[in-house]
Amino acid sequence: MINKKITLLTIALGLWVCACVEPFELNIESNLKILTVDATLTDTSDEQIISLTESVNVNGSVFAQPLLKAKVEVIVGGSERLTLTEKGQGIYALPSSFKLKTGVNYKLVFSKADGTQYESTEDQVTKVPEIIGVHDEFVVKGIERGDNYFDPANYIYLDTQDPADIKNNYLWTWKLWERQSVCATCFGGRYFLTPVPARCREERAFAGQTFDYFCPGDCWEILTSKDLNVFTDTYSNGQPIQNRLIAKIPYYNIKGALIEIKQQSISPAAYRYFKLLADQIQNNGSLVDTPPAALIGNIKNVNNPSESIAGFFMVTSVRTVRYWIDRKGAEGKNINPIGLLDHPLSPEPMGNDLTRPPFAQCISSLTRTPTRPNGWIN
Repeated sequence: MINKKITLLTIALGLWVCACVEPFELNIESNLKILTVDATLTDTSDEQIISLTESVNVNGSVFAQPLLKAKVEVIVGGSERLTLTEKGQGIYALPSSFKLKTGVNYKLVFSKADGTQYESTEDQVTKVPEIIGVHDEFVVKGIERGDNYFDPANYIYLDTQDPADIKNNYLWTWKLWERQSVCATCFGGRYFLTPVPARCREERAFAGQTFDYFCPGDCWEILTSKDLNVFTDTYSNGQPIQNRLIAKIPYYNIKGALIEIKQQSISPAAYRYFKLLADQIQNNGSLVDTPPAALIGNIKNVNNPSESIAGFFMVTSVRTVRYWIDRKGAEGKNINPIGLLDHPLSPEPMGNDLTRPPFAQCISSLTRTPTRPNGWIN
């Protein structure tokens, strides 16, 4: 029974960190499935969505598959029920008219296509203070990559004023835009524009080779925070929060980059959940280490409370600021940027075939965009 719980938690932690359809390796064998719920509603103008995925463990590799055809609702104030619209890939959206209100309880309920029912505890939004300032510092030995090996990085800090009249718990996340010059990398093959959609195709003649294809115009890579950064004002209520380290951004390019920082208020229960999750993932060695405590979110199977579910439903107030990282701190230090590629640049050699595409498309996605982000400085 203990081993089963450890296996469940290991899978859940891996899914929560990766949050993608790509597989990751675990040194465990199991046929268990884990439901993962990404459900944070905010007071911003962004579309309010909830993501439902389910793990499938195949030979020790865990894949996150979207949960389709679920009936998803948010209960407002204990009585009003708002039905979410399925948008595909396990994404469910609230009506565009939805707005969070202070002093009102919110609850998530949903059911799978097979009728299995789930519900969360209620949550209520708490206002969050404004971000007063952001600054950065260039650190030569910024991010450890191995034994006595470091990547240079910009450390990003913020200042805010904690309110004295209420208890606050904080969660900080970030999104980064970096100029991207390579829009496709093909392993063991080449890039083709036709047939649509354009993509890499494996070719026996190029087995073992890697080719990079440049972007035809403007393109930005979108990177997001992976670590959990939480804080409670239990012992510092009403005091300034100064020089809070938000991100360590590698020195990817000589030119600048744009970072968006989000400061969120979260409930005490959400803080305890994310703090425990952070301690187990970020401070406890590897994912296959024995966790020190069971991880319990606020979502349960109505008829089977013992089912392990990853994720947490919460409503939160958000303050957002964008900050330009000019990277002038690297000037005069004779340090080369590390680039966005994980390998040396290797363009496809020019040949006699004039039909070969010289570029790859910059396709808009969660991790890439051809649209210039607001706040970008050339």
